Amino acid sequence: MSGGRSRRSTHKSAVVITTGCILSDGVIDLVASEDPSRPNLVFWDGNRAKVAPRIHHGDLWYQAPELRPSIGRIIRLPDRVGRNGSVPQFFDVVSGLFQKYLGVPPVVAQQLAMWTASTWVSDQLPSPPALIVVGSNMRRAVDLFQLLACGSRRALGLTGINRAALVGLPMDLSLTLLISQPDLSRSMSQLLTAANYRGMHVVGRSGAIQDWAGSKAIFLGSAASPNTWSGEGLWISLPVSETELPLIDEQTRARIALDLQAKFLRFRLEWLWKARDADVSVGRRPLPGSELAQSLSACAWYEPQLMETVTPVLRGLVEEATTRRKLEAEIVVLEVLWDPAHQLPELSVRKITEYLNLRLRIRGGRYEYSEEEVGWLLRGHGFDRRRNGGGKVLRFSGDHTRLLHRLVRRFGLDLPEPPGCADCAGPDTIVAQDSV
Repeated sequence: MSGGRSRRSTHKSAVVITTGCILSDGVIDLVASEDPSRPNLVFWDGNRAKVAPRIHHGDLWYQAPELRPSIGRIIRLPDRVGRNGSVPQFFDVVSGLFQKYLGVPPVVAQQLAMWTASTWVSDQLPSPPALIVVGSNMRRAVDLFQLLACGSRRALGLTGINRAALVGLPMDLSLTLLISQPDLSRSMSQLLTAANYRGMHVVGRSGAIQDWAGSKAIFLGSAASPNTWSGEGLWISLPVSETELPLIDEQTRARIALDLQAKFLRFRLEWLWKARDADVSVGRRPLPGSELAQSLSACAWYEPQLMETVTPVLRGLVEEATTRRKLEAEIVVLEVLWDPAHQLPELSVRKITEYLNLRLRIRGGRYEYSEEEVGWLLRGHGFDRRRNGGGKVLRFSGDHTRLLHRLVRRFGLDLPEPPGCADCAGPDTIVAQDSV
């Protein structure tokens, strides 16, 4: 199992610059020092912690990198290894903070606590889960992100991001990005999704290669379409609170962070220590139907009592994902095209948009798609639209109908097969799935 990023100096002193790594007999991570730009290291051997500016182990010296002052002042690092006691009780405490300061329901608070824990092992997950936040109140979103920053690993709050801005960040720190950006572009969303898998890299400045796979929370506002975030994630809605909530001032945040950072560091070190000799492959976790549930369940793999507690929450996430899939326009648009493709020579994008919005409204969707957005969906699937006197149309040519059938099979849609359709009678079978 690999650890955090590290590099060996070419100097004779044999110094390894590292942000955290896993050794055969211990774990190294970053902790705070008096100088925010020069963190200390902690070495954990499974029982005791040693904190120092440099750690001598084997024939090497390990040392933390020097951080940019602007980064060092913002991200919170633990100042020690805390004492957790019961892990399920600790998770309850974290969940209680979200209920107390944000007024969210208990199940949402549990989900937020699990996501916060996932940031501490995100470097060990094939695709760390994203937290997608929607709501109309920017103040509540800011409060949520400030509370998340208290407990999340190396959290950095951002807004106004684009590709150029992100490639300038020290991604080797395994940062948790808290992005408040209601106008996040679809192209930026797709890039963040594609880059969130281990083994996929982004080209940075001067040809440098960066690993963007890591924890991200994104506030999309209230006007975002369901497809604004193109990957799987934990979706949280922030309703307006009906009661007055306690103030989360800087003093309160500092007190909460001091406690949570130390205890979550202990959680991470024990998780990594126990994972050295155990099979904790996310692919073997329960609830295989949801990548999100698999990733979150990995946080509880070594605590049977915690696993028993969070399993109902994880099952709820699987059910929510199934429901949300029925509202995913990129899939529903294939249902819209199915019957016309077997009956008509062409269909206007305007009509496709009308049928799509009608079907989504019947299923409880609230977002109304424009013709332009539907055009993007069609183009994303590979359908070529043509313009005639009345606007753009989709012609059901042989290539388009074959493409539609391939997509229906790929997404496992259970749609009626009209008699006499050669494409429906092809070698691939349509896999049945619950539909509305």
